[in-house]
Amino acid sequence: MSQKKLILVICALGYATSTMIMKNIEEFLEKEGIEGWEIEAVGVNQTSAYINDARLIVTSLELDPSEYNVPIINGVSLISGINKEATLQEILSAVKEM
Repeated sequence: MSQKKLILVICALGYATSTMIMKNIEEFLEKEGIEGWEIEAVGVNQTSAYINDARLIVTSLELDPSEYNVPIINGVSLISGINKEATLQEILSAVKEM
């Protein structure tokens, strides 16, 4: 049985910011033909309920990498638009490696 493929998108509350980041990732992965990934938008206080299934974290926050056993990608550019393509390519590389 294969491990669940979950991208966890974390922001402060789990509403607007993480949802916007999640939508950008969903659209990009679909355009790239990448299937089989679930994406969950959560607030930082909800992280513990999902972290065991996460294979990748994309966040708008400064997270301590030593607290998580998965790669962390800063997703602020998916909101601001500055260097958005570079961030999407970083996400693509990460999911292709898994």
